[in-house]
Amino acid sequence: MARAAALAAALLAAARPAGAQDAAPPAAGAQVVAGTVLRITARDTVPAAGATVVLHRIGRDRQGPLDSTVTDPGGRFRFRYPADSASLHILTSRHHGIQYFSEPVHSASGRPDTTLVLAVHDTSSRQPVSLAARHIVLSAPAQDGTRNVVELVAVTNAGPLTRVPDGPAGAAWTWPVPAGAVALAVAEGELPEGAVTLEGDRIAVRAPLPPGLREITVEYVLPPGIAEARFPFDSGAASVNLLVEEADADVTAPGLAPADSVTVIEARSFRRWTGAVAPGGVLVARVPVPGRWGRVAVVVLVVLVAFVLAWVTMRVLRRPLSAPVAAGSPDAILDEIVRVDAMRAAVGEGDPAEAARLEARRAELKARLAAALARPGGVA
Repeated sequence: MARAAALAAALLAAARPAGAQDAAPPAAGAQVVAGTVLRITARDTVPAAGATVVLHRIGRDRQGPLDSTVTDPGGRFRFRYPADSASLHILTSRHHGIQYFSEPVHSASGRPDTTLVLAVHDTSSRQPVSLAARHIVLSAPAQDGTRNVVELVAVTNAGPLTRVPDGPAGAAWTWPVPAGAVALAVAEGELPEGAVTLEGDRIAVRAPLPPGLREITVEYVLPPGIAEARFPFDSGAASVNLLVEEADADVTAPGLAPADSVTVIEARSFRRWTGAVAPGGVLVARVPVPGRWGRVAVVVLVVLVAFVLAWVTMRVLRRPLSAPVAAGSPDAILDEIVRVDAMRAAVGEGDPAEAARLEARRAELKARLAAALARPGGVA
């Protein structure tokens, strides 16, 4: 980009007509912007003759195109428009189907911006791009066991060409994410809607990547039950941060060092590892699986209780109903009452006669229990 800027400045100086710096100021209440559109190719920088340039106004109450023009053979353009210090003005030009933006135009009345350079670039599906930074936030599980992951990646195109997808079904750039990721959401930013998609275990960028730095923020979901989250790196990155919410997670992060303090995001605390990752590196966060042993324990407990109840019921029902208790101890009478209650519950309301017999039997046993407890020695 430095080479392109130097070439742009040299071309602009050579192409500017003599005396352009001393041009008469615009009329009161008017603003002038003028400059050059430069086309940057693989080997050279040349004026973009016949390029359409659009002047845009971005204000609080209204925004949109304000005027347009076509560059002359030297790539030069010029606009005169009403001064409006409350609005922002920028220029755009489209080349090979890609729209390029200028820096904001000076808006002060009486200070014409006549040296503006708007660069457009040829395209290539082989133009190198690199991962400048990758920042990952791994959250604790939600109630359903799923985990949210937020990633902010910065990809750099050092130029001179714009990187474009390799064919209609191709991508301009991709990066790998943990296996099983679903439900991709993309934050609004510099790329158009639908340009970033989740395809298997990779996120694909299908929009052109002009020279410069582009930041992409995505969020996706990891399924419940995972014991570890693995974040691979195809290429290295000089700036990497991994933030993990769970304090008991075990993190393996070659090239990264743990920070001395936690990072707080929306009142939630995250441990952080920071540093650089080499090409082919993998960050691994081994995390506890929520409720794994708790669910097993519940199942085991339910099965155990069911088995014990079944065993007790069988023992009780196999004993004869008319077992003698009159001369027995209070414990024997209580045991008989428990047996009668179990039989009464098993009968329910399906056999009224049997239910009435069992209730009468229980009343008899309660009377004998009271008598046994009233006698010395507790024997009926």
